Amino acid sequence: MVRFSIITPSYRNSAWLKLCIASVADQQVEVEHIIQDAGSDDGTLDWLLQDKRVRAFVEKDQGMYDGINRGLRRAGGDILAYLNCDEQYLPGALRAVRDFF
Repeated sequence: MVRFSIITPSYRNSAWLKLCIASVADQQVEVEHIIQDAGSDDGTLDWLLQDKRVRAFVEKDQGMYDGINRGLRRAGGDILAYLNCDEQYLPGALRAVRDFF
């Protein structure tokens, strides 16, 4: 079985991040969603650390690409990707990738 690891760098984008997480969770494939948050102070951490659909890590970083690389080092999937917190997958996107491989 193919397992996906999706990395999402995050900082002060609470509303968009909720939509991003939902789009990954609704893919109907085995997926590890790693949120790499740089220490948001906009209310994100009030709910993110309790969201069971993700593995959330909160630590200062040197910007978006450093956050992505930190998440990639933690990933355990066969296929790795990153999805910014203001982006979403269309329904069935990861299933189509899985089926291709």
